[in-house]
Amino acid sequence: MLLLNKTLLRMAKGLWGWIFLITALKLLTLVGTAAFAQIISGFLGDLVSPQMTAAAAGQAVLSALLTALLLLGAELLTGEAEYHCTAKARLSLRRAIFSKALELDVGNIEKIGPVSAITSAVDGVEAMQVYYSKYLPGLLYCLAAPFYLFWRMGRVSLLPAAVLFLVSLVLLPVNNLFRGYIEKLKAGYWASMEDLTGTYLENVRGLSTFKLFGRDGDRQRLLEEKSQDFNRKVMGVMKVNFSSFLLTDGLIYASVAVAAVLAAGQLLTGELSFSGALMVLLLSFGFFGSVRQLMNATHSALAGVSAADKVEKLLDIDTARPCHPGLPRQNRPFDGIRLEHISFGYQGRQAALRDVSLDVPRGKTVALVGLSGSGKSTIASLLMRFYDLEQGRILLEGWDYTSFPPEELRKRVILVPQSVSLFSGTIAENLRMASPNATRGDMLEALDQVRLGDWVRTQPLGLDTPVGDTGAKLSGGQRQKLGIARALLCRAEYIIFDEATSSVDMESEREIWNCIEELAQTRTLVLISHRLSTIRSADVIYVLENGAIAQHGSHGELMAEPGLYRRLVEEQAQLERKGEEGLAHA
Repeated sequence: MLLLNKTLLRMAKGLWGWIFLITALKLLTLVGTAAFAQIISGFLGDLVSPQMTAAAAGQAVLSALLTALLLLGAELLTGEAEYHCTAKARLSLRRAIFSKALELDVGNIEKIGPVSAITSAVDGVEAMQVYYSKYLPGLLYCLAAPFYLFWRMGRVSLLPAAVLFLVSLVLLPVNNLFRGYIEKLKAGYWASMEDLTGTYLENVRGLSTFKLFGRDGDRQRLLEEKSQDFNRKVMGVMKVNFSSFLLTDGLIYASVAVAAVLAAGQLLTGELSFSGALMVLLLSFGFFGSVRQLMNATHSALAGVSAADKVEKLLDIDTARPCHPGLPRQNRPFDGIRLEHISFGYQGRQAALRDVSLDVPRGKTVALVGLSGSGKSTIASLLMRFYDLEQGRILLEGWDYTSFPPEELRKRVILVPQSVSLFSGTIAENLRMASPNATRGDMLEALDQVRLGDWVRTQPLGLDTPVGDTGAKLSGGQRQKLGIARALLCRAEYIIFDEATSSVDMESEREIWNCIEELAQTRTLVLISHRLSTIRSADVIYVLENGAIAQHGSHGELMAEPGLYRRLVEEQAQLERKGEEGLAHA
């Protein structure tokens, strides 16, 4: 039952005052209970051998009432202290988890998974707070209570007190026999919960797809299977808990029975008075109150310990990024971004890039093309420094990328992803994520650049128009335009468009590409697009194949030589012609 988890203890900062207060109030309740038992046993013992005067009887009744009020007050204060300890624990734990989550970059988020972060911050915290409000105070209380009761009962009858004291000490290691097995079950419990949570979230997000293909029944059966697996894990933990309670309660009741028999024997031989025997009986079961409280808290705290193991993995992630501001600048710096012999691979997968070198000249437009999985988006992620290189280096105008902190670098290089993320709130609030001090004029100017300004002006609330949860009140094209406008507000010198028009309609795509062509006059652009006709005007086109540069040059140069680029362009043109013919026949 000694669940001294280093992660939970390390995160107990600011809670120890409440923990010690709860322990002190529990001890005060114990002292009051012992005093109440002494008063009642003395009063009832006098009924057998009347010696008490009316004044003494009145004094005993008054003392009992005052003690009862003391116990009531202590119980109420204990509940209030536990509430405040729980509230503060939830707040501090979630603050620590969320603060760490905000430090994580894209690469680390992918390692732990968003579901794991959710369960750690929500279900994990709910389990962990019990450790502070119940378990630690219960442990401290359990360490002190048996000694106090042994001293108090031993003054009345030593033999029953010794039996109860020894059994109370045995209960701890007996309960520990079950703990190791329960911890193993709890690990499976949390894994199953994450699996079930992830499946449920996936089903909710893809509900329209399942309905579209008539596969919602299959997904329902999958969810049922995972629910049943989780249910079996829960029942397994409950069975072990029940067995643990059965054994420990059996020892408790057996020892109370033995103490009662011993006290009765001493009463018959005259070694113990009737009031003393009553005192033993009244305190016998209370002798194990602290142990029972700790056992109850232990089984709840085990879930917190299992959750803490997951949280520890999150908190132990090294979020430090290589940063060497003292690195010298190149003598003849390249005016733009230069990638020199870079190699990179995702954990557990084959290399995504192998010895890639390319230039992004300042004021020019560079396009990256290639088949799916060729490494285009990986280059975009490396340019944003979502990941750190394994080999090679990236230079920004002669400065090594590692000489910039990631947050400073991203003020100069910004990414517009395939699907932008919007947040519940207004258009203005989403735009100000990029520039908190942006004026309404700045925001409207950025919206005008993406052909969204006129629409915003027609809305009754204008920039204060709510976008809905994840931008649900906007169309796909409007969401993407708003994301591009947000990127423009950063005033970044380099903008990366990673398939920025792949999820919008044809009209929105044309408007966005018109916007991109205008931006090409004033910004440095890196374009990644599956529609090759849109990147023909790029100054340089790099063709990637299997993580390496296969070709590079302008559109005309690449079309003049056989290779992957010309084949892709011809195949795409052929598909577009067939599509147009099909529409004409329709």
